[in-house]
Amino acid sequence: MERSIKIMLLGISFMLIGLYIQGEPGIMLYGTEVIIVLFGFLLTVVGVFTKR
Repeated sequence: MERSIKIMLLGISFMLIGLYIQGEPGIMLYGTEVIIVLFGFLLTVVGVFTKR
């Protein structure tokens, strides 16, 4: 698998984890889930522009 695809999949997984944490009533991170989602978005954008 190409390196850029791995980076994009890692970013998508961070975004999904952040969304799951946000919807779970027992987990209280007090706003840091937004930072996790933004970090995942940045990883996905970096993966799109990474060359082979």
